[in-house]
Amino acid sequence: MRARNLRRYEERAADRMIFFSDAVVAIAITLLALELPVPEGPTVAAFRSAVHDDLDHYLAFLISFAVIAAAWGQHNRVFRYTERTDARLRTLNACWLATVVLNPFATKLLTTEGDDTETVGLRFGFYALLQFLALTAVVAMERRMTSRRLRDPDVPAGLVAAGDPVLYGMLAGFGLSVPVFFLTPYGWILWIVLPKAAGRLFRTGPHPAAGD
Repeated sequence: MRARNLRRYEERAADRMIFFSDAVVAIAITLLALELPVPEGPTVAAFRSAVHDDLDHYLAFLISFAVIAAAWGQHNRVFRYTERTDARLRTLNACWLATVVLNPFATKLLTTEGDDTETVGLRFGFYALLQFLALTAVVAMERRMTSRRLRDPDVPAGLVAAGDPVLYGMLAGFGLSVPVFFLTPYGWILWIVLPKAAGRLFRTGPHPAAGD
């Protein structure tokens, strides 16, 4: 009876951490939208001009929305079969959440003025570094859960590792883009190319849980 109660308490603790993480992600995405400028103009032409002037803000929103959604997807994949937590896992998850809540700030930084190479490198390099740290935390959490057997032992290892190619492709894309941004403003191309390339290169066939 005691062992069964302990297992139930551990599962409840894991669920609380996951629910809390989901709530933080939802708030971070909401804050992205709140930062968007509202176009104004007494005429259609003036309204269109206002939209055009703020296109960089809207593009930055779309990029960050996609990035946070992808990060949440990886977090969801890693925690899908988690039954227990420990102090190290909670610390790693808190570090991951810190990178998530900094995304609205990093997104706003993307739209600040300054087009010289060093300024662009600092702005976009910081953004890419933030995503790199977020993905590194995901990898660390995955390894912690595997090493400490915090997942359901009946789940096949292949189900948990199914997203690894894309995860490491994203990690490489953001990591390599940091120095590239100090050479060219087109380092963001790595954010798209490397995850897709990794997913195709290491694809082993349909995943049994793909329809979940």
